[in-house]
Amino acid sequence: MGKYFKYAIGEILLVVIGILIALSINNWNENRINNIKLKSYLTEIVSDFKRDTIAIRGELNEAKKRIEKTKSFLAIKDYNALTIDSLEKSLETFYFSIPFSHSAFEKIESSGITNYGKYEGLIEAYKFYYTFIVPDFKEAVEGGRNRAVDLEDNYWRYSQNAYEFTYDDELNSYQNKEAAKENLVRLLQSPTARNILKVGYHRNKNLIIRLNGLNNYLMLMIDDTKKTLND
Repeated sequence: MGKYFKYAIGEILLVVIGILIALSINNWNENRINNIKLKSYLTEIVSDFKRDTIAIRGELNEAKKRIEKTKSFLAIKDYNALTIDSLEKSLETFYFSIPFSHSAFEKIESSGITNYGKYEGLIEAYKFYYTFIVPDFKEAVEGGRNRAVDLEDNYWRYSQNAYEFTYDDELNSYQNKEAAKENLVRLLQSPTARNILKVGYHRNKNLIIRLNGLNNYLMLMIDDTKKTLND
């Protein structure tokens, strides 16, 4: 009986050891497959970040052009020397939006992978970026700016009652061109109009600061991701 029990215990141990080895091999294989997937996702995230930096740099250039245009316009002493078309263009406002790329991050989130291994720190940084930084930027910068643009447009189009916009030569206007230009010049010399332009100027300066900060953050994330992928 003693020999039988020893034999039975040995068999059980062999089965347990076999199961543990099989589980270890399975876990190793699963981790290997997950690492291959994560490496692919991280490569895609670098591409997403690069697209974002291109969009950010494009907006940076546009914001810089707008502040220079506003600064030059406010420095003009005699608006009568400009055409109506040039004067109207000084009042143009633009919505602002960056189409943030997040397809690669969504793949990570929906992958079902919970053990990120050496990529843990990077993926936590991605989560912070997409969960906090991007929504804050869209609300504080895009949302705030676009709401201000709506207010400005409402003033130029509806609140002020001095100048009838031309828009299209095919549309009839009750103001002749001479009277229209005189009224528009007077409007642009008013404190309200100049204050609107000055507020827009400072809004664009603040936008440049935020865009530069976001661009620098993305460049660091790109560098960190590349280094980790090359390790």
